[in-house]
Amino acid sequence: MDWIKKHYDQFALALLALALLALSVMLILRAQGFGSTFANATATAIPHDNVPQVPLDAVDKAKDALVHPPQWAEADSQDNPPTAPKKRGSLFVSDPYVIGEGNLPMKPAAGAIHTDSLTGKKIPNMWFMSNHLPLLDQATPQQDPDKDGFNNEDEWRAGTDPNNKDSHPPYYSKLFIRQFIKVPFRLLFNAYNGDPKKDKPEAFEFQINTIDLRQPSEFLKIGEKVSRTNFQLKKFEIKSQLNPKTEEQEDVSELTLYNAETDVTVVLVLNRVTDSPDYFIKFVYKWPNPPIEFTVKKLGEFVLKPADATQKNKLVDSGEEKALIQLPDGTKVEILRDPRDRK
Repeated sequence: MDWIKKHYDQFALALLALALLALSVMLILRAQGFGSTFANATATAIPHDNVPQVPLDAVDKAKDALVHPPQWAEADSQDNPPTAPKKRGSLFVSDPYVIGEGNLPMKPAAGAIHTDSLTGKKIPNMWFMSNHLPLLDQATPQQDPDKDGFNNEDEWRAGTDPNNKDSHPPYYSKLFIRQFIKVPFRLLFNAYNGDPKKDKPEAFEFQINTIDLRQPSEFLKIGEKVSRTNFQLKKFEIKSQLNPKTEEQEDVSELTLYNAETDVTVVLVLNRVTDSPDYFIKFVYKWPNPPIEFTVKKLGEFVLKPADATQKNKLVDSGEEKALIQLPDGTKVEILRDPRDRK
C-alpha cells in the first residue's frame, strides 16, 4: 500500500495498460466471429415471384357507387307507370324547384318564369336549362353570352344557339320603324295652249306649277320631265262636264304624269291641285349597341351592318305601323314598330 501511495501515478498507468489490453483482446475475438454473425445478411436472396393477388372487389364497388349514386324512382307516378319508372335526382339531393304561378313551387322544366319583352310570350324554362343559362337570374333574357350582338331572348325567338356567335338571328330582326313621314308634293295643272280640234296633244304646251318646290311655273310638252322631279308628262285628254252652278260646260281636261322611279301615275285635272306625297321611314337599327337611326325614302336602298355596301336592302312599301323591305336575295319581310319603345 505504501508503494501505491508513493507511486500512485505509476499504478494508474499500469491499470490503464491492463484495460487497453483487455479491450484489444475483446475486439480481436469479435472480429474473428464477424463472418458467422452476418452470414445470413451476406447470403444471396432466393427469388420469390409468387405474390398473392390483392382482392379489389371492395374498391371497385366503392368506385361504382361514386360514379352511379343511388337514384329515386317515381314508379308510382301517374305520368310514369311502373313499367317505365322515371329517374330523378340523387338520393341525397332534391330536384330543383322554382316559385311559379300562385307562388307555388314547381319543377323548372315544367313552366316559364321569363317573358319575351318583344312578343310578350313566355320563354320555356327548359330552353334556358338546355342552353346552360342561369334560369333564376332576372337579367338572363337580356344577356348576350356569345357576344354576337343578339341577346338570349332574340336567340330564343329565332331558334338559334345563344352560346355560338356563328348562330344568330338575321340582322334585319333588329330593325324597327321609328317614324312614318309623309311629305306633301302638290302639283297644279294651270293651263294648256293649242286647238283640240286641229292640234295633236304632242303639239300642246302645258303649264305646270310645283307648289311645294317653290320654283317658277313650267311650260312642258308630252314626254318632258317636270324640273327637280321624276315626273314625266305622259298623256293628255280633253274632257268637259256640266257645272251645276253655272249650268255651262266646264273644262276638266286631264294631264297624266308618270314617275318611273316609284312606278306611280298621277292624273292632274285642269285648275285643281293634286297631291302626290313622298313617303319616308325613319328606322332604328338596334344592332349591336348603341342603336342608330336613319331615314329612307320609299323605294330607296340602304345597307345594314355588318354587310358591305353591295348588300343593299330596298324599302318597297311603307305605312304608319309597318314597312315592307326587300332583302339582297330578293326575299321580302315586314318591319314593324318596336312595342318596347312605347312603354
